[in-house]
Amino acid sequence: MAGPRPPAPNPSNATVSPGYLPFAGALDLPAYTCDNCGFWQRHFAPPPSCPMCLDARHVVPQKGWQFWSEREAQERFPCHWEELEPGIWRFWNDPVSGIGPSAYLIQTPNGNMGFEACPVFSEAALKHIASLGGMQVLSSSHPHAYGALVQLQDRFDPELCLPAADFIWSAALQVSWPYDDFLEPLPGLELHRTAGHFDGHAVLFDRSRKILFCGDALKFELDPKDFRRAETISAHKAFVRGVPLTTNELRRYRDVFAQLDFTQTWTPFEPAANCGRAEVLALIDGMLATRPHAAPVRLDSLRRQVAPA
Repeated sequence: MAGPRPPAPNPSNATVSPGYLPFAGALDLPAYTCDNCGFWQRHFAPPPSCPMCLDARHVVPQKGWQFWSEREAQERFPCHWEELEPGIWRFWNDPVSGIGPSAYLIQTPNGNMGFEACPVFSEAALKHIASLGGMQVLSSSHPHAYGALVQLQDRFDPELCLPAADFIWSAALQVSWPYDDFLEPLPGLELHRTAGHFDGHAVLFDRSRKILFCGDALKFELDPKDFRRAETISAHKAFVRGVPLTTNELRRYRDVFAQLDFTQTWTPFEPAANCGRAEVLALIDGMLATRPHAAPVRLDSLRRQVAPA
């Protein structure tokens, strides 16, 4: 990891709270990633357990805890990247253990924004990000997709924007721009809190490209021959446990999605180019019409529902 970090950005030029200074060194402790889920913790030694795996939305490793240092993770999990669409880069690890989300780097005329993080970034990947202009803003949908945010913050020192409702999960990070329900950290890039899967779960809407980075609000099964084409869609409270969202959680999802004019829907795992607002709202309306469930629904069936008569 990088050397001692400066205090968080302070646009008001106010003096940093003196209470912060004695504890600033805690963010210079080494970071370790959990092999079972990929959650990073700063600790003076390999952590005794992982709070993410102990949470009801994930599972405890059946063969005991295993944590990797940054260098160990880099050696075990190769990092790859590609430009999926002009100005949008995807970073991922393969092979990888744990949850294994992708990271997205979104280039705009006003700066670059990182959303989500892959389990670990190689030195080559970090240098590639630097060659693209670095990263001025960083955020994530929820803790399952935090991945190696610690590496990005240590290397590029961006504004870190996370919902206050998920602050409890950010102990390894220095949040500089907490928000409640909405934030536009760069022109045209909007963060909207949906809650549901996590209390602070949020989505990122790219207005100019009409892409919704939906986090784990939605889940796709992809065409085995085309990883940009989704065949089914679902929504869930806890995917690995098959727990559905409640009626009120679905209604909040619908309220957020209805105001966003998106034609593509990208999760941290599936950048689906063939699903937009119409199909997502049709899914939610169908789920609201019956008892809660987390079953996948075929996209072609939803398109028949929204097709004009």
